[in-house]
Amino acid sequence: MSANPAQRKAPWILAALLLFQVVLMSTNARHPDSEQSFLRVWLVTVFAPIVHAGNSVLSSVKGVASSYVDVRHAREENLELRERVDELTAERNKALERATQLDSIRTQLALPPHPPYRELAANVISRDATLWFRRLTIDRGTLDEVKRDMPVSAGGGIVGRIISVGPNFAMVQVITDKHAGVGAMLQNSRAMGEVRGIDNDRCELKNISTSENVEVGEAVVTTGLDRIYPKGLLIGTVERVEVDPNAPWHKIIIKPAAPVDRVEHLLVLLVEQKDLKLNEGIEVRNPPR
Repeated sequence: MSANPAQRKAPWILAALLLFQVVLMSTNARHPDSEQSFLRVWLVTVFAPIVHAGNSVLSSVKGVASSYVDVRHAREENLELRERVDELTAERNKALERATQLDSIRTQLALPPHPPYRELAANVISRDATLWFRRLTIDRGTLDEVKRDMPVSAGGGIVGRIISVGPNFAMVQVITDKHAGVGAMLQNSRAMGEVRGIDNDRCELKNISTSENVEVGEAVVTTGLDRIYPKGLLIGTVERVEVDPNAPWHKIIIKPAAPVDRVEHLLVLLVEQKDLKLNEGIEVRNPPR
């Protein structure tokens, strides 16, 4: 005799009720270690690998997308760098050509060549930035052929000059010291003046007539006429020009090219005054205006 529909559904209803009871019990029951419900523990245990696998897939997709974006950016930067390299190569070739022409002109005029200067690396071992002086002490001295009045440079620009020497140390007066002076000229107009320290991390270019056109950012280089610094060394750039219509001279503030206030490593130019006198008679001052 076949069972009626109610009898056939009874086992399923009983199983559903038992499952519902187990779910209720697992919801209220707490795991002794984590203090979380058994249901949560079971669900996390079951789905954690799935979530982990999903995160791995998403991370891989994100990584591929990020790599693609980085590659595109790298290609753009590569193109920009190539263009910059081409520009610098062209500028270098022009500079080499000008240097060759200058050497040819100097030979035709029987002018003495610029002597090569040896450089000696040195470390700053102490610094003095008092109210009156701005000086550095380096770890090179007479044992390394360092002499008084030799110029010192760093970071592409001059730092100062040697003012006293010991066997294994030397003292450097930096160009921002108010007692320091450097023969200088504007690179474009070739107008000559004197750079003086103003007791901070800046200098002032003095004795430049107000009739001269001075641009912010213009380079200031050494003249070589002070018999300390060879001609053409970079001092810094024009930071600002203060114009006084009643004054005959510009007030030009210079930002040194070298980080004179925080420099740690220097180069001593092993130059002597007799080497600089070779060009003493060929310097041409500004023509009158």
